[in-house]
Amino acid sequence: MRFSLIIFFLITFFQISLAQNPETINKPSESLVKGTVGLRSYWMSTNYWEDFKNDFALGQSAYLQLRSKEFKGFSVVGRYSVFANVWSSDLLERDPITQNFNRYEVGLFDVLNPNDKIFGKIEELQLRFRSEKFSATLGRMDINTPFINPQDGRLSPTFVEGLRLNFNPDIKNKFSVDVVGRMSPRSTSGWFDIGETIGIYPVGQSEFGQPSKYQNNTNSDFFTVLDWQHSMDSGLHLQLNHTYVDNISSTVFTQATKDWDLANKKNKFITSLQFSVQNGIGEGGNPDPEKRFKNPGDLNVVIGGRIGLKNTKYIWWLNYTRIDGKGRFLNPREWGRDPFLTFIPRERNEGYNQVDAFTTYYQRNFPEKGLQLYGFAGLHFLPDPSDPELNKYAFPSYAQTNLGGKYTPRSWGKGLDFHAILMSKLNLKSGEIKPQWIYNKVNMIHVNLIINYTIQWN
Repeated sequence: MRFSLIIFFLITFFQISLAQNPETINKPSESLVKGTVGLRSYWMSTNYWEDFKNDFALGQSAYLQLRSKEFKGFSVVGRYSVFANVWSSDLLERDPITQNFNRYEVGLFDVLNPNDKIFGKIEELQLRFRSEKFSATLGRMDINTPFINPQDGRLSPTFVEGLRLNFNPDIKNKFSVDVVGRMSPRSTSGWFDIGETIGIYPVGQSEFGQPSKYQNNTNSDFFTVLDWQHSMDSGLHLQLNHTYVDNISSTVFTQATKDWDLANKKNKFITSLQFSVQNGIGEGGNPDPEKRFKNPGDLNVVIGGRIGLKNTKYIWWLNYTRIDGKGRFLNPREWGRDPFLTFIPRERNEGYNQVDAFTTYYQRNFPEKGLQLYGFAGLHFLPDPSDPELNKYAFPSYAQTNLGGKYTPRSWGKGLDFHAILMSKLNLKSGEIKPQWIYNKVNMIHVNLIINYTIQWN
C-alpha cells in the first residue's frame, strides 16, 4: 500500500512537470493531421466497517487520438489507448466471508482478464462527414445517450461501432439516430457483439432466485437510439428518446426542463420532470426463462422530478425518482449509467422495482481559482433483498454520500485537472443482514483520486 502511494505521487509529479513545461508543437495551419495525447492516473480504494476484504488499485492510461483535416466535409479519426495496473491488492482473491470477488477496483482494468497488467485497444476508427445542418459518423466512436453513455468513472469510457446521423434543421431542434452492432464496454480490452456484452459485469440473480445465466446466452444483434431535442422560446427544453435493444427491450424516455428567472435576476429556479416506460420484447434475449436477460412480459414505469436553485457561484437541487410497474427495470450496466435525476456516481438503481429515491446535490464554484466543490446525499428505498422478482442484485435500502472536488489550474499546468471523490454508503435495512448484502454494496468508505493531463497540437 505504501509503495503504491509513492508510485502514484511520482506519476502525479511527472504529469505536473509536463504541464508546467509543455513542449508546444506548432504545426502549419495546413497540417493534414491534428492530435491529442491524454494521460489519466487513477487511485481507488475501498474499506469496509466490518471484516470484509479491503482493496486498492492504482491504474494508468494513455491515449493518442489523430484527426485528419476535413476535405469537402469528410475527415477520419482514430484513437488508440493503453492501460496498466501499476499497483493493486490481489483483485483475484475472494472475500473470505462471502466468497465474492471485488467489484470496484477491478473495473480500472480488464474485468474479463484481471491478470493482465498492461493492455491496449483501438477505441476509435471512424469516417466523418459534416455540413451546416447534417453530420454522419461511421465506424468506432464514443456515445452519449440517456441509457448508453461513456460512464467515464474508470480509466476509459465505453465505445461503440456503428452509424450515427445528426440533423439540426434550426436552432430549436436536434435529431439524432444511432445504429450500433458492436461495443467495447468500459473496463474491457476487446470488442464484442451486442449480445456478448450483456453479462460481462456481475449478473445478479434471476427472477427465480438463482444466479442469472444470461452471460454468453443472450441473443441480440443490435440496438438503435432515436433522439429529438427541442428548445422553446419560453426556455422550456424537451427531450424524447427511444432506445430499442433487439430481442430484449424497448425504452421510451422523456424529459422537460426549465430554468425560471427570480425577482433578483441573479438566481434561477430549476425545474425538471422525467417519465420513462420500458417493456420487454421478443424472447428477452433467450427463449429459456432461466437464461433470458429481460422478461418479455415486463412493463416498467419510472417518474422523476427536480427543483433547485442556481447562479454563477452555486447549484443546489432536490430530486425524486419512483420505479414502478411489473418486473424489474433493466439496462445492461456494461452500457452506461441511468439518466434518472436521483443518480449519484458509484451506484445505480437499475435492476429493481418498487423503488423510491430521494437525493440532493450542492455545488460551489470558485471560477477565479479553477476550483469546484460538491456533495451528493441520497436515501434509496429498495425492495427487500430477499425478493429476487423485484431486487436483482440483492441490494438493501441504503443512504449514500459523495463529497468531491475538481481543480483545474489557471496560472500553471495547462491541460491538467484533478478530481477527488470520497463516497460512503450505509445500510438502512433493519433486522437480519446477510454478508452478501453488505460486501461490494454498503457500509463502506470508497476513495477516488484522479489526475488527467491532455496535450493537443494542430
